[in-house]
Amino acid sequence: MENIFNTAILPPNEEQRLENLKKYKIFGTQSEVIFNQLAAVTATLLKVPVAMINFVDKDNVWTKADQKGESGKITARSMSLCSLAILNDHITVFEDAVKDPFLMVNPWLAGHLDLRFYAAAPITTSEGFNIGAVCIVDKTKRTFNSREQKKLEWIAAVVRAELEKRTDVE
Repeated sequence: MENIFNTAILPPNEEQRLENLKKYKIFGTQSEVIFNQLAAVTATLLKVPVAMINFVDKDNVWTKADQKGESGKITARSMSLCSLAILNDHITVFEDAVKDPFLMVNPWLAGHLDLRFYAAAPITTSEGFNIGAVCIVDKTKRTFNSREQKKLEWIAAVVRAELEKRTDVE
């Protein structure tokens, strides 16, 4: 997939990952209180202005919830940092995004959104597929210590538990 990061953004298991994402029937759904609350708690807990729960399909990244209780925003996968976050089984962190040469080609970072800090924990299904990420963003650079990373991982685990409930009732 062509993208602005000048690196591969498709995991080796992309076909299976997309099939797994479909199983949860989450992409494109209506706003849900639990996900809105989780995004708001994440922003408060980690003291950031923006927190999102995003899911990554073939071509787009879809925001299920953000700290304001909004959902439905779609970003091209080729331009979204979440595309990078799902490649890792651990936290993805850019403490000062404007100083990272890897990200300087991203128009969102190069002044459009004035984004400086980004961190994301992958949302990993019980089958082991990273189908999305819980992301936090700030307009100022910052360090992201291990305690904060653990909190972000916990939120991603709660999102996963909520998703698993969807498959339990079928």
